[in-house]
Amino acid sequence: MRNSVPSSRRAITLAVISALSAPVLAQDNVVEEVVVTGSLIKGSPLDAPSPVQVVDRSSIEAQGAAMIWDVIKNLEVNSGSITNPGSGDNDQVVGSSNVNLRNLGENSTLTLINGKRMVPAAATTRSGGEFVDLNAIPLVMTDRVEVLTDGGSALYGADAVAGVVNVIMRTDFEGFELYGDLQGVQKADGQHDQTISAIWGWGSDDGDTNLVLSAEQFKRDPINVRQTNFFDAEEQRFLGTMSSGGSMFASAAVGAATPLAYYNSDIVTRNVMQGGVASPIWTDPGCSAATSVHGGSLVQPEDLLRYQQGQAGGSCFDDTSHWSMVTNQMERDSFAGSFEHRFNDNMEFYSFFQHSESTTHRSDDGYNQSRGPTIFLAPPGGHGGNPVGAYLETGSFAAKAGLTPPTLADMPNHPMAASNGGPNVAHWQAVRKGIVRVGNDQNNTETETSAVQVGFRGQFEAFDRELDYDVGYSWSGSSMEQRYRTFNRDKTERAALGLGGENCTPNGISDFDMQADPGPYGGMFPNMWATNAAGLVQTFFPGFVFTTRENLSLGLTSNNQGQGDCHFYNPFLSQLTNPNVANDPAMMEYIIENVNRVDKRNKLAVFDAVVSGELFEMDGGTAQFALGAQYRERNTKEIANELHYPGLQNRYRPAIEGGNHRVSNNFECAMCAFNYNDDRDTTAVFMELSLPFIENVETQIALRYEDYGGNIGSEVSPKIAMSWRPIEDLLLRGSFSQSFRAPNIAIVNTGLQSSSVTFVDPISSQRVRAGLDAPTIENGESEGTYTLGGPAPTVGNEYADTYNVGFLWTPSGALDGFSFGADVWRFEVTDRVLPAPAIKALQPELENFAAVVGDESKYLLNDSLSLDSDVVNVPCDPSALAAQYGRDSAERLNCVVDPRAYLTPNIQRAVGSEVANLVTLTLAATNVGEIEAQGVDLKAGYSFSNDLGNFSANLTYTHVQKYEFSGVPGMTNGLLDTGVYDAAGTTGDGNLVRSMPDNRGTLVLNWRNGNQGLTLINRHWGSYRELGYEQALGVSNDYRKARLTSEIGSYNQWDAQYNYNHTWGNSNLGSTTFTVGLLDALNKDVPLRELGSLGYDAGVLDGRGRRWYMRALWSF
Repeated sequence: MRNSVPSSRRAITLAVISALSAPVLAQDNVVEEVVVTGSLIKGSPLDAPSPVQVVDRSSIEAQGAAMIWDVIKNLEVNSGSITNPGSGDNDQVVGSSNVNLRNLGENSTLTLINGKRMVPAAATTRSGGEFVDLNAIPLVMTDRVEVLTDGGSALYGADAVAGVVNVIMRTDFEGFELYGDLQGVQKADGQHDQTISAIWGWGSDDGDTNLVLSAEQFKRDPINVRQTNFFDAEEQRFLGTMSSGGSMFASAAVGAATPLAYYNSDIVTRNVMQGGVASPIWTDPGCSAATSVHGGSLVQPEDLLRYQQGQAGGSCFDDTSHWSMVTNQMERDSFAGSFEHRFNDNMEFYSFFQHSESTTHRSDDGYNQSRGPTIFLAPPGGHGGNPVGAYLETGSFAAKAGLTPPTLADMPNHPMAASNGGPNVAHWQAVRKGIVRVGNDQNNTETETSAVQVGFRGQFEAFDRELDYDVGYSWSGSSMEQRYRTFNRDKTERAALGLGGENCTPNGISDFDMQADPGPYGGMFPNMWATNAAGLVQTFFPGFVFTTRENLSLGLTSNNQGQGDCHFYNPFLSQLTNPNVANDPAMMEYIIENVNRVDKRNKLAVFDAVVSGELFEMDGGTAQFALGAQYRERNTKEIANELHYPGLQNRYRPAIEGGNHRVSNNFECAMCAFNYNDDRDTTAVFMELSLPFIENVETQIALRYEDYGGNIGSEVSPKIAMSWRPIEDLLLRGSFSQSFRAPNIAIVNTGLQSSSVTFVDPISSQRVRAGLDAPTIENGESEGTYTLGGPAPTVGNEYADTYNVGFLWTPSGALDGFSFGADVWRFEVTDRVLPAPAIKALQPELENFAAVVGDESKYLLNDSLSLDSDVVNVPCDPSALAAQYGRDSAERLNCVVDPRAYLTPNIQRAVGSEVANLVTLTLAATNVGEIEAQGVDLKAGYSFSNDLGNFSANLTYTHVQKYEFSGVPGMTNGLLDTGVYDAAGTTGDGNLVRSMPDNRGTLVLNWRNGNQGLTLINRHWGSYRELGYEQALGVSNDYRKARLTSEIGSYNQWDAQYNYNHTWGNSNLGSTTFTVGLLDALNKDVPLRELGSLGYDAGVLDGRGRRWYMRALWSF
C-alpha cells in the first residue's frame, strides 16, 4: 500500500485544487484514491505531481453559469477563445464556443467527456483551428470540469499540447431535479436567456444498477449594441451601405458626358488635400433625399466620422446598430444520460449518451451584397453617336446575332439612362438587395452533436496480483449547416444587363469575342473592349471573376433588354422613388438563393483499453503501472452547394491564363466551400509508471507512441513529473513533458478557407510603385485584403516542450484555514501550424517588382491605369520626367511601374486602378517558427467558521510573462509590423495569436449559514497594448486618430449571488433552492477599443453590461 497520512491539511489542499466557491470543511479521514485527469493510475489528487484545476458543480452554480462556456471563459488559464459576434473570427463559429488554454490555439487543447475524446465541431476558425463545441455539452448533466494545464500528450495523445479539459458527467446521480433559470440584460427589456432542465437518476436497491436521464432547453434572445451599456450613439456608428456610385466610364474622348449629379467634388478635393490621388468619386444623387428606415436622413459620404485618410469613397450609409449584435438569438435542445450496471465484483458495464441540436440566428438585417462588382452597360445612344463609346452601350453588337441594335425607345426603363436619373454611362459596382433593412433573411446555423460511450471496467487476477481494466468504445458526430442568402452570379449578371427574370430568354449570343472585334468602321477607330475587356473579365482568384464574358456577350448582342419578361436590375436609390426603374420583386427573389454556405460533417470513433495495477513495494509505497492502447477513426466531410460545384462550367478565360475554367455561381465567394470526404486512422500505445522512491514522494513517468501513417508518420511523447511533501504542510511539484499535434485533415488536403487580413503592404504606396522609395515595411501602407487558402500537403506536426514547477502551502496552527500555491509554467512550441504571415505570401511579388523597377521601359502614367481613362496604359519615361519637373514632383510621381510587369500567381491587385489595392492573397498553412510562452499561476485561499456561518475567500491569478515569436517565416518586423514579437499583454494580430491581457485574476468571497448563502466575485483583466495602433494612426482621418488609443484599459467586474434553500413541509415535495444574482453588478463600462468591430474587445470582455438572473432548483 502507498504510505499516506490522514490530515486536515490535505482536505484544505483539495479545496484549493478544486477552486470551490463554497467553503470546504476540514475532515480527518483519508482521501479515496481515484483516477483523476492527468493520470491513468489511481491515486490521491492531493499529491498529484501535475497541476489540475477542478471546478465542481457548486462553483459552477455560484458563477451564475448558464452553459459550460460561462465556466470556461472565467478560467484565468483560458485566453483567446471565441464565441460571440465581434470576436474577430468567421461566421462559422458563431453560436459555438471553445477552450483555448494559454492562447496556444483551440487546436492545442484536448477536450474530453468522462475522459473520452469528443468529436470536433463541424466548423473551423479562420486560422484553420478545430475545437469541441462546449455549448453542445448539457450543463444539467455536468458534475465538474477538470483542467490539466501542463500538457497531456503522453497520456491522452495528440492535441493535448496546452493541456486537457475533462468534463465529468453526473453518472451516479439519484433522485430528481427540476431547474429553471431566467437571465436578462438591464438595458434590454424583454430580452432574456431562458433555461429549463431536468435530471432523473435511479439506483437499484442493491446498488448494482444506475440509470440517469436528463434534458435541457436553452433559449437566448438577441442583444444588439443599442441594448448595452457601452453604446454611444454620437461616438459609435454602426453603418451599412445604402448605395454607391460605383466606377464610371465617363471619358469625354469617347463621347461620354460626365454625370455631374454623381460626381462628388467635395470628396475628391478632400482626398487630394489629405495626400490621396485625384481619382473621381461618384455618389448616388438619391442619397441626399433618401430617408433612413429608422427615420431621418442617410449618412452622406461627406459626413462619415471615420474613413481612411485620403481614400474616402462615395457611398452613403444607413444606421444598422439595431442589427449589430453582441449576442445572437439561439435555441438549443439537449438530451443526455448514462447507464451503469455491476455484474459482479470484477465487472461493470458503463455508458454515456448525449444529443444536442441548436439553431443560431446570425446577425440578420435582411441585406445582401455581392462580393465583387459587375458591369452595367450604358443606355443606347448614351455616347451621343460616338462610334468608340457606342461599343459600351446595351445591345451595341446586336448585329452580330443577326438582330437590329436597340434604341433607348425600345427600353425606356433603362436605369442607366439620364431620362431616368441614371449616369448615362457604363459603370461597374456591386449588386445589393434589402438596402432598406427589415431583417428576416434566414441566416441560420444549424448544428447537431451526438455521442455514445460504452465500455467494461473491473478487476482480474494475473501474475499473482489484482489488476484493473477499462475497455471502451466511443463514437461521436457533429454536423453544421450554415444557411444564408446569396446572389446567383449567372442570374445577377444578366439582371444587371437588363436580362433578369426567371422567364427572360436573351436573344443574343454568349460566345461573342468583343476583344477580337477590329473596332468601328473596320478598325478606323479603336475598340474599347480590346483594352478594357481584359480587366472587366479578369479572374480575381480561382473560380471568381469580375464578370463572365458569356453574360457580357449576351448584354452586347441581345436587343430585348428590359422588355417583356426581361428586367433591369437598378443599383441606385431611384429604385425606391421612380416606379419606372423599380426593381421587379419577382426578379429580385429569382437572382438570390437560400443555400448552405457551409455543410460539414465530422465523425470520430475511438477504441481504447487500459490495464493498471500494482508492481512492487518501494520505500515510499507500492509502485504502480498503467498500459494501454488506442485506435481512432476520424472522418471529415464537406458538401459544397451547387452554386459552387459544379458552378458555371467551361467559362471563358484567356488561353494565356490556362483557358476555360469553372466559375463559382455564388456571387459572394468561390473558395469558401469544398467537396471532400477524408479519413484518418491513428493507433497508439502508452504506458505510465508511478514510482514512490521515498515516503511522501509521488512520481509519474509516462510515454506514448502514436502513429498517423502517411506524411505525418509517428511520434513519441514522454512526460516526467514528481511531487514531494517535505513537511505535512507543503507540497512541491514539477513536471516536464513533450507534446505534438498533427495538422488538421482539411488543412492538409483542402487548405484554409477564405478570410481576410490587414497588414502593411510594401508595394501599394504610389511612391514605391514609382520607384522613388524602396518596397519596405517602413514605406508601406496598411491594406486589408481577402485571403484564400490552398492545400498544404507538406505541412508538418507542431511540437511543444512543457515545464511546470510549483508548490502548495497549507499551514497549520495560527494560519489554519489558509492556503497559498503557485505554478511557474513554460511552453516552448515549435512548428505551429497557422496561416502564413501575409508578408511572407507577398514575397514572390516583391521579388518580381524588384526585378523590373529598374527597367524604365516598364513604366506607365498612373492616372492612365484606370479603365475609365481617356487613353489606357500610357507609357512614360521616369528619368525624363524627373529631369524636367524634379524627382519629387507630381509629374514624376505619376510615372509608375506597369503593374502587369510584376504579376504574380496567387496575388491579385485591382486591375484598372490607380491605387494598387490588394484584392486577394493566398495564405497556405505553414509551420511558423517558435513560440516561447511562460508565466505564473497563483492561488490563495482562506476559510473559517464561527457562529455567523462558514466563510471563505479564494484568489486565483495568472500572469503571462512572455509569449514570444521567433523564426516565423516572413515575419521581419514583428506582429503587425510593429517590431513587437512578444504578444503577452497585447491584442495580438488576430491570426497567429489573439488578444492576451497579461494579468488576470478572480477573487471569490463566500458566506454560508444553514440554508442560505452569499457569493461575491471580482474578476480583473489588466490593461494591454493595442498592436494595431500605429498602423491605424497612419491611415485614419483626424476624427478617428483622436479616438485611437495605444492601450486597452484594465477592467474589473463584480458579480453577486444570494441563494436560499427551502425544505417543504410535505416531504414528497422535497426542497427548492431559490437563487438571485447580478453579473457585472456595478454596470461598469468596458474599455473601448476603436479598432474593435463592436467598439470593445469582444474576444476578451462581455459588453452587455449589468445582467440579472433568478433561478429555482427543485430537488426530490
